[in-house]
Amino acid sequence: MKNLFKNHSKELEDEIDAYLKAITRGILVFQAGVEEYLKGKNEAFEERVKEMTAAEKEADEKLKNIKYKLYAYNLIPDASGDILELTDALDELVDRAKAVHLNLSIENPQIPDFATESFVELSRASCKAADELMKGVRSFFQNTGMVEEHVNKVYFFEGEADKMEESIARQVFGNKSIERLSHKIHLRYFVERIASISDISEDVALKLSVFQLKRNI
Repeated sequence: MKNLFKNHSKELEDEIDAYLKAITRGILVFQAGVEEYLKGKNEAFEERVKEMTAAEKEADEKLKNIKYKLYAYNLIPDASGDILELTDALDELVDRAKAVHLNLSIENPQIPDFATESFVELSRASCKAADELMKGVRSFFQNTGMVEEHVNKVYFFEGEADKMEESIARQVFGNKSIERLSHKIHLRYFVERIASISDISEDVALKLSVFQLKRNI
């Protein structure tokens, strides 16, 4: 991040770096936890729920520190609004990931065997979109010129997640072995929630593209 923060606060640079690391860790924990849930590894999954909660709490604390330093010391005045908007938007990723983990833990949806692998593929595509977003954000702060490449990959993986979301919905609602409509709706809800990680990533990626364009003008 040296290019953007040259001649500015090293403390702020460190806070943003720690914030991005907390979000990245949360994404990794989210994916691992979902896969453990799908494989019936309940104890391991519950540990991931705790890890996810810790990652979300850490990210919140780092975000508060970033906001304080930007306001208190008037650092990077030309870009502070964009940085605040971007970091706020990123916070939604870990908030949603934590919420999905908690909902899985509390509601314990019964995933049919025929859909398990599709759920895994959906989770991976959704998390790949988030991973590419984080790479794009780091590129933005480091001014490496790679922002748009990562943004385009976010769009690609979000599209893949959309395809998997539709595919699972068709599998679930078209399969007669699931007798209760309530069960089908419950499964669709979790499909949408897992896919929402990629949707949020796409929304933030669009903001990131705008901020990068503003920088280049």
